[in-house]
Amino acid sequence: MDRLINELADRYREAWLTSHRIPAGIRLGYTAFWPEMNYDKREQIRRAEREVLSIRVTPEDVDRMLECSRWLMELVEEDRKLIWLRASGLTWRDIAEHTGIPRTSVHRYWHRALLRIVINQGQRQQI
Repeated sequence: MDRLINELADRYREAWLTSHRIPAGIRLGYTAFWPEMNYDKREQIRRAEREVLSIRVTPEDVDRMLECSRWLMELVEEDRKLIWLRASGLTWRDIAEHTGIPRTSVHRYWHRALLRIVINQGQRQQI
């Protein structure tokens, strides 16, 4: 069962990364009147470290992300939020501060939420 939970956690991490790689592509026609910035070498290196890899998203990646999103719809909002926060790479301590759940309980609640998804998928496959 722990193997299934770990695989599911990896799927949600992949879904989170995919959701952040999808280009917005929406241009509303607004213009910025700020001057163009000329960064020095040190600032360019820092900006490059912060940028997410711009690997193209494949349709299969999007399908897997949407499948994970559908699974989340079966859970209550608190569980959805907990799974998505952990998929974003936050530590348990940061998640506890963000949600207000005691730090010692965050992992247990996250595990329980993923277990619900595994059980729901298992019941659906039996039908």
